[in-house]
This record gives sequence, structure tokens and C-alpha cells, in this order.
Amino acid sequence: MSENVSQEKFGNWLEPSSPGMFGLSLGALIVAGVGLVFTLLCLMKSLYLPALIIVAITAAVVLFGLVKWFGATLLSRLTDKASLALRRVNGETFYVTGALSTLPHEDLERLPGALVNVDTVSGRDGLGRPYSLLHHKSVHQIAAVFGCSPDGSAMQEQGVVNAQVGHFGAWVSSLSVEDGLSGATIVVDSASESSAGTCAAVRDAVSPHAPAFAKEVLDAAVGTLPARTSVLNVYSTLVWDVEALGGKGDDISSPVAEIASRLPSHTQLLDAAGAGAPKPLVEAELSHIAQLAYQPGRDQELALDALQGRQAERKWAHAGPSFFDDSRGRVVFHDGVASMTLMMTIPPGAHITAKSFDRLFGPNAKFLRKRVLITYRPVDGGVAAKTVDRLAKTADWRISTRKGRPTTFDAARKAIAVKTESDLQKGARLAMFSIMVTVTFAPDKKSYGEALNQVKSLMNTLIMPYRFVEHAGSAAFHTTLPFGVLPWKYSSKPLWMEGVL
Repeated sequence: MSENVSQEKFGNWLEPSSPGMFGLSLGALIVAGVGLVFTLLCLMKSLYLPALIIVAITAAVVLFGLVKWFGATLLSRLTDKASLALRRVNGETFYVTGALSTLPHEDLERLPGALVNVDTVSGRDGLGRPYSLLHHKSVHQIAAVFGCSPDGSAMQEQGVVNAQVGHFGAWVSSLSVEDGLSGATIVVDSASESSAGTCAAVRDAVSPHAPAFAKEVLDAAVGTLPARTSVLNVYSTLVWDVEALGGKGDDISSPVAEIASRLPSHTQLLDAAGAGAPKPLVEAELSHIAQLAYQPGRDQELALDALQGRQAERKWAHAGPSFFDDSRGRVVFHDGVASMTLMMTIPPGAHITAKSFDRLFGPNAKFLRKRVLITYRPVDGGVAAKTVDRLAKTADWRISTRKGRPTTFDAARKAIAVKTESDLQKGARLAMFSIMVTVTFAPDKKSYGEALNQVKSLMNTLIMPYRFVEHAGSAAFHTTLPFGVLPWKYSSKPLWMEGVL
């Protein structure tokens, strides 16, 4: 008989930040301070017009470029709109493959965006399993994708779930000490689809020589199946830097051999964390994931073809969509459907349990398909210590400079910073994380409205601030695919600038 075990609660996270005042960041305070000094100097010399101009410029820089409104500054919103408009003019928002494409012959059916310059490298790991690694040439990285089949917390005792969560934390912690590892992602891909294909497959499998009574019983049983079935797939992707593993130029043989030797150990760690016998995916499986992301309605069709032995394996170089249009802003269109992506701006405001994300991860009838991406960015031990020390000092600063009584949230930030500092001294590791959600729906106003309301409802239950990706839909869509696109590798902003700004 099992014992009653309470659910573990988690919430030991902090948002990168720097000391500020009056709701302004450190960068905004510095700009305001410099502007104030120059204004006073002008007033001392009776230069009233220059003083007024300096005040206006300072206020504009702070309010438009350094203060975030709903997760983004006004300047970034304007530059995003300008960038989208420029891309429209240059014809970069519409991607077409096949005979009508203007792409080079060797790229006629490739994936768009950051995945256009990605190739596969296949082989066998130490356990004799086949694998296909993704070589991101433009950023000199290699990604390995594991297909997972977790049982789910509803099917297990709470004590087992707690143990698996602990093992998952150990896997995340191990990312910070692995040489050459740049980041990792977990993608939960779900769909709610018609069960007609499953019913047809069952009926087609019946032998024509079976007794009539057996056929009637089976047909009646199939008739009791629900109208819709749920599909849920989980993928874990690890990304390494080629140069850090000894790669030189176009020669990636050494990094590939090193990664292949590490795949079994990551398999064991993920298995202990409840991933359910994870295995490296091969080229055909990766292409299949891409195909369903662009054409979710073909899921049942492809499943029936596989049952009947008519499945044609698609090469990675031919896995792209027929077209991809991100000229509208928030909503992108591809192969007869539409998608939109939102991203977390601040970590959840409350403690969570192993079941808190069940609704967000699970299939939903309002979407043709939904992908939830969790990205982990390992932090070096030395950098982690400095980061946590800075966060603790920031918490102290906010408490001491706040007018009136410090709030409960201030005290909580301080307590978390102190606990994190203590955990690091005991050997814990620090990892940065983010969450993105992509939902796909029919390309009409009714479906868009239903999808919008539903995804907002899912996010609001987590008390987690978020914002929609308005002007980089293609980049966001392909980031949430389990192919190892790490956003910070395509950004020129240093990590330390995040807290300052």
C-alpha cells in the first residue's frame, strides 16, 4: 500500500536585474543622471534653451528606449515594425519552395529561416543505435534530438513523480558542467485530432475471412471510441559548440564522434527523469516532425500510410513547407494553416508543482497543434556565483530604497537570492530558462479568436507574464521546433546587458 506523499513545490528562480529606483533600471538611471548633470550645468550658465533640449532628449531616451511597456520598449516596437516593413519591401517575408521557388537548386525544398543552412550527420552511438545530428553551419553548432515517451504524472504515484523531478533537476544541473554544451531544450508537441483514421485503420486490419459475429463485435467496439484522439510527443534537444569540441572549419568529425559517445549517458539521465526510454532521432523522423509542424492536418493520413506500408521517408533537405508567409506580424501562414507564438517575459509568480503545466502541455481541441518550448541556458559556476551575488545585492537595494513598508514580493526575492547562494555553495548549478508557446489553427477569424482566447486562458493560470511575438513570426515559429535553434546565438546583445537595460 502506497503512502500519501505531498507534491513538491518549485519556484526558486530569479529574473536577471540590476539595482534601480522609482521603477527604472540601472541603465535608465545612468542616462537620467547624466542628463540631469548637463541640464544643471546649462542652467548655471543661464542656457535655458539647451537645458530644455537636454531634458527632452533625456526623457525621450529613457521613456522610449529604456522603459519596458508590457515586456518591450517603445523603441524596440518601432524598430521591429520598421524591420518587418523593410523585409516586406525586399520580399523576405514570403518563402516558397518547389518549382516556383527562386532559391538555388540545391535549396529548393529546404526549411526556411535559421534552419535553411542546417545539414544532417548520421551514424551509430556507443549502444549501436542510429542517430542523425543537426549541423547548424551558420552558428557552428551541432544538435542531437531525443524522442521521449513519458508516462505522465497521472499514471504514477506521487513519490515516483517527485523522484523523477529530482532526477530531471540533476540532468539540468549536469548541463552546466559538460564541456562544449551551449544549451538544451524540451519541446512538448501535442494535437487533438479526429479518430476517423484510427477507426479506419482498425477496420481495415480485419481479415476478410473472420467470422461475421467477430466483425460485428469489433465494429461495435470501434463505434464506442471518442470522436477525437489526443497525440502528445516530447523531444529533448542538446546543442554543442563545434569549436569547443575540437572542430576546425568544415571538419566536424571530432565533435561528431565526441557527441556520439555522450548520447548513452544523456539517455540514462533522461530515462531516470521520466522520459520513458528516450532514443536519438534519425533523419526521417526529424523530417516527419517538420512536415507535421507545417501541415498538422496530415497526421492521420501519414499514420494510415505507415500502417499500410506506403510511407515514403522524406529527406531533411526536402522537409520544408510549400510556402511560409510572415508578412502579417503576429500570425504566420504556412501550407493552408496559421500559427502564432508567445513568449514568457517574467518567470511564474507563484510556486508550481509537477501538475501545474498539465493544461498547457496537454492537447487542446481549440488548436490543430501546439508546441511548448522550454529552453535551458547553462551558466558557468564562476559566472553563476557573481550573478547570484548581484541579485542578492539588488534585492537588498530595493528593500532599502522602497518608500514605506517593503512588500512580500521584495522579501521573497531576497529569500530566494539567499537560498540560491547557499545552494550554489553546496554544489548546485545555475541555469537560465525561458518558455515559448506556438499554436496552430485554421486560417480564419473565428479560429483565430478561439485560439487567442484559449492560449491566454492557459497562460493566465500560471500567473506568468508573457507577450506575443508581433514582428518575427518566422523566427519564433522555428525556434519552438525541436531542432536546436538557440535564440541567444543569433543575438549580439551580451548577457550582462539584460539586467542593466
